[in-house]
Amino acid sequence: MTKFLKFKNYFIVIIFGLFFIAAPCFAAEIFFESKNHNIKINEQLEIDFFINTENEDINATEGKILFPAEFLILKKIKDGNSIVNFWVERPIIKHNNKIIFAGIIPGGYVEKRGYLFSVVFQAKKQGTGIIKIDGLKILLNDGSGSETGATAQSLQFSVSPQTAEIQEPKPKITDNEPPELFKPMIAKDLSIFDNKYFLVFAAQDKGSGIDYYKVREGERSFVIAKSPYLLQNQNLNEKIIVKAIDKTGNERIAIISFPKKQRLWYENYLLFAILLLVIFIICFALNKFIKNVKN
Repeated sequence: MTKFLKFKNYFIVIIFGLFFIAAPCFAAEIFFESKNHNIKINEQLEIDFFINTENEDINATEGKILFPAEFLILKKIKDGNSIVNFWVERPIIKHNNKIIFAGIIPGGYVEKRGYLFSVVFQAKKQGTGIIKIDGLKILLNDGSGSETGATAQSLQFSVSPQTAEIQEPKPKITDNEPPELFKPMIAKDLSIFDNKYFLVFAAQDKGSGIDYYKVREGERSFVIAKSPYLLQNQNLNEKIIVKAIDKTGNERIAIISFPKKQRLWYENYLLFAILLLVIFIICFALNKFIKNVKN
């Protein structure tokens, strides 16, 4: 009996051990993809960042991409066609060797290969290095922003001493199609713009890519804007127009229409006066009718 109890205890310990070892395997993961990890000096290294939610419903992520600045120069960050349509912190370089990002996916996202953004580096020195993610956070779409388990891969690259061959210039992109249809949204958050209403928008363009946006509220002039955009009219009683312009000048327009703000009934003095007059006439007629009946 004692041996059986000992075996049972060992079995329980093994089961718990296997559970904790396997648990990280089910955490949401950010992973890298690149066509070539081995490049030459002056060649470019393009890396795509994806997220695998591991069947969890997520709606936000943030982190820092660290890269060795002694070997690489950041040339470009591309976020067209990203699953993130509300960048709290659009991917941007900080302190020469760090790219920070923070974004929200309204409505949540559950997929194995969600594209976040791409980073293009240029090699400047021979050697090997590692690109990794630090401070990664992924939040669940559960109404309270609970943090879920998160892992991230690292990417090792090498730069050889040979200079890159001179490449012929790429042909100019011909793009006659406007950006795809998109739907701006109005939001409000305690941590953004002092809890004031703001506009969130993101359009996709598979041709030349989105260049910039313009916003117009009511009869005001169009202004160049970035998402999130603090609305000038906090009463939300004017039409809002958002233009997405691609890099060849094609435009796509999205409109949010609001009916004019109606006055409360007691603010319409003419209606109020007419209502009082009607009540007075009814009371007068009723009183006269009662007197006639009594007589």
